[in-house]
Amino acid sequence: MMEILTDRVTRYLLRRIRRLAVLDLYQHAAVAGLLDEIAYDAGGSTGPTMISRWSPTVELMHLLSLGDQGKQILARRLGHAGQHADSLAEHWQSQQAPAAAAREARTSSMSSLVSSSACDTELERQAASERKALAVLREQQPLPKAAPVAVALLIARAVGSHPGGWEALRSILRRPDPFIVMRIPVPGFQRHCGRSLEDGLIIPSWMKLDELVRLAGICDYGDRRPGKLRKRIKTIAGSEVHKISDRALSRALSDAVNSEPPPPILLVDQTNQDLPEIIMHAADLVLEADGLDHTLLSELLQICCGIAPKQSLALMREKGLTLDHLHLDDLALIVRPGRSSAEIVSAFEALREDRASDLESGDGEGSDGSGRRKSSGVPEWRSGAKPEEKRKSAGSATVEVIRPQPADAEAVLRVETLSGYGEAADWATSLKLDLDLWRNGLLDWSELSSRLLLSGPPGIGKTTFARALCNTLQVPLLATSVARWLEASYLGDVLKSINAAFTVASEHRPAILFVDEIDNLGSRASGDSRGHKGHDDYWASLINRVLELIDGAAKTEGVIIVAATNLPEKLDPALLRSGRLERHVQIPRPDIDALTGILAHHLGTDLAKVIETAPKSDTFDVTQVDGKLEPDATKSSVEHIPVNAKASGSRRNTV
Repeated sequence: MMEILTDRVTRYLLRRIRRLAVLDLYQHAAVAGLLDEIAYDAGGSTGPTMISRWSPTVELMHLLSLGDQGKQILARRLGHAGQHADSLAEHWQSQQAPAAAAREARTSSMSSLVSSSACDTELERQAASERKALAVLREQQPLPKAAPVAVALLIARAVGSHPGGWEALRSILRRPDPFIVMRIPVPGFQRHCGRSLEDGLIIPSWMKLDELVRLAGICDYGDRRPGKLRKRIKTIAGSEVHKISDRALSRALSDAVNSEPPPPILLVDQTNQDLPEIIMHAADLVLEADGLDHTLLSELLQICCGIAPKQSLALMREKGLTLDHLHLDDLALIVRPGRSSAEIVSAFEALREDRASDLESGDGEGSDGSGRRKSSGVPEWRSGAKPEEKRKSAGSATVEVIRPQPADAEAVLRVETLSGYGEAADWATSLKLDLDLWRNGLLDWSELSSRLLLSGPPGIGKTTFARALCNTLQVPLLATSVARWLEASYLGDVLKSINAAFTVASEHRPAILFVDEIDNLGSRASGDSRGHKGHDDYWASLINRVLELIDGAAKTEGVIIVAATNLPEKLDPALLRSGRLERHVQIPRPDIDALTGILAHHLGTDLAKVIETAPKSDTFDVTQVDGKLEPDATKSSVEHIPVNAKASGSRRNTV
């Protein structure tokens, strides 16, 4: 059976991981006094090349002479007690046979050149004894860590799915300065991919990762293994690229390409966002793969824990386990030798409930103020917290994430229960139907009306509408305002706050991004109207960035934008053009019918008692129909209803 490219790359990457594991094992044994390291110059063509030769000490030879007892002592000395080679997974074991066969072939070839003198025969016996000792030592090699193995499996899938085949890939990878984009939507992939590069686990070289753009690199690993000759590569994180202006990004790429010698460039992206056009056009190679799935996870458990794939697959399917919430750090913590498949899957289930709605783009998502994540393994609304409570989103204090209340909960604020919103309510109803079609793949996102500007006098209920829309559509509400963006004052920090708001919206999609007080941006046509004469460039930069991000969000499926203002006439006209906030709805003050519905909504079951306490009048004839007052009620009669009567504590003011 012909080996597919994915399997071939998987075998190669696992061999790289095993090579580093053997090196670490030898160094650990040297510290424990079991090996001696002798460094010598191999005389490479490019200069001095130092290579280590490892030889067993007398102590190691003595332990091996004790048989099984000596091996047990050896395992304790190395800290690997309880981990035996016979528990290694098939993929992990298969890396030992080719290497052992190659060593034996080299040994036989060298032996044929050695004379048959007694001295040479003794040297051969000593060499054979040392090789046997090193082979026994390698049996103590621990099972591999989950994170680098997961990175290897994901990269192998990305390479194997490339339509060009191996020959096309090899021709690009052999270039001295390739520009490669790797897109794998798994939280934490960027950082762990950088670690694997630095440790020489992806290509046969130790790498030094330089940031293409400052503070936008893929790894914070540092030089954990000093003294290694490293090749340099320029890197950039896909999660950070949207925070960089197109001009700055083009300039950085141009400087790298025109340097001498030009370095390789690698962009690693763990998000689902669209990358800038300049990236996609300039890249020599784009490798893409899906995220974690049951097959990949079962293979990971086989390699790292020796668990049979059929066993783990059956358990995951039985539990209906989903994996899109998992971070590679989660795999590193949970997938460890000695754990059963039931323990691992149970841990993943607990994380699913805790993080299914809080996917990690950064490492601090879902943490409290101290940076530590809540320890509860159940959703917040099951542990006593209200689902509508505000929670600050990681990476930006300018955005508050409000979760929708369950659709079957009592007294849920929904657009359907509001009165007086007219066109806005009709827009929300249509959007709900279209969103269901989009989720089922029956409607393209570009066909949805997903941009709305609400205007009206203060206190008319624009924020309330956004909250109700969150519950109607059953998607998160990401609340922010221009005033929060401007708290930073300095232009660079303000732009970062604006970028962060749209980034958070993209990470939580489908979601509603609600931007309040958008009139604070003003218009580029007249800086004097804002009272900031002489700072037009500052405000123009802000408006241009908001326009650019709205355009990008329009192309990003799942992001609904609702903006609110009291003064629509102060907005820049470009904000209202097609593809931006093209649907403008003015919310008027409530009329009699709207006031009647509002009072009925707030009073609820208390309405009948309120009517009973109303002053008697010949002209007052009000009854309750379907939770609302009869529309025949006159304004004077409605005003006589004691509106200070206590309503349910869960209800809020509608306007």
